[in-house]
Amino acid sequence: MKSRFKKILKTLCLSFMLLLPVATHAAPTGEIIFKNPKDYSELWIGNVNDGRSAQPLFRLPHDITTFSIQRDGRYIVAVIQIKGKDELDSFHDVYLLDRKNPNAGPKRLTQGEYSEIFDADVSPDGDVVFINHSFVILKKFLEIGLYLIPNQEIQKKEPIAELLLEEDPYQVDWAPNGKKIAYSTDLGIFIFNITTKGTSHIIKDGDFPVFSPNSKHLAFLTKTEPYKIGIVSVVGHRNLRYIEPEAGIFIDHLTWSADGQYLVYTMYNHWDPAFTNFAVHIESGVTERVLETYSNGGLLAFEWATRAYALEPEGLLTTVWGEIKQRK
Repeated sequence: MKSRFKKILKTLCLSFMLLLPVATHAAPTGEIIFKNPKDYSELWIGNVNDGRSAQPLFRLPHDITTFSIQRDGRYIVAVIQIKGKDELDSFHDVYLLDRKNPNAGPKRLTQGEYSEIFDADVSPDGDVVFINHSFVILKKFLEIGLYLIPNQEIQKKEPIAELLLEEDPYQVDWAPNGKKIAYSTDLGIFIFNITTKGTSHIIKDGDFPVFSPNSKHLAFLTKTEPYKIGIVSVVGHRNLRYIEPEAGIFIDHLTWSADGQYLVYTMYNHWDPAFTNFAVHIESGVTERVLETYSNGGLLAFEWATRAYALEPEGLLTTVWGEIKQRK
């Protein structure tokens, strides 16, 4: 009887195991490019799962304030700050880095004309956009707004930047399909259409917009407490959702994973100078720690070394989820 009972029990256990949901997703993998936490003038490349193999990639003449990587391409744009004796003697420059020709070194795209550049990005076609927020006239008066350096200009000795949009933005992100630019202002998040030159207001309580791999969604950070990560559709119905981290935690950097299945973000506490990184799975809401093998257990700013994203399934993000609490 015992033997027969064991066989029945074993059969039942196996049946239950087959009925249980199986996690089909894996943690984010691949190479990342990041700002060296000990020397802000350096960009390094390493594996997201093993910081011990990281190596220097580029060194710029001054500290890097922000950088972006071309989708499925060779270029990186970096904004550096040149500090003078005071604010009136300081300025920012945009540099172009070529991963296929690293020996060429950083190429200066702007010529010390802008006292304050907040952000920059490069399109799949090699066009560079940056945000001029200059309040000091260094060489000539320049309107505050989005500026464009077309791809045919970037190889010239002194590329010409043209005013693309007279606005008051803070962050900028070029869509992977190259057709739209997302930017944030005090009034929220907007999208600029490259073809029509028109703008659309996406959401009021939003900052730091980041396009999804298929260019159909934006991830962003809320500006009001409690601070949350939002995801909103930019095609069709808005279909807004939120992911809510723990109270008292601040998010400083946000990006999609290379396969588009995760949102990866950097968190910090005011009382702790170290940064920690988490990846939340879009479909399940499961959150896990990443980049633990890097210096101090995390990185402030990083991007995926390869941006050749896999497309998201069409049905993704269409089911209703409420607020997803972070699970460590």
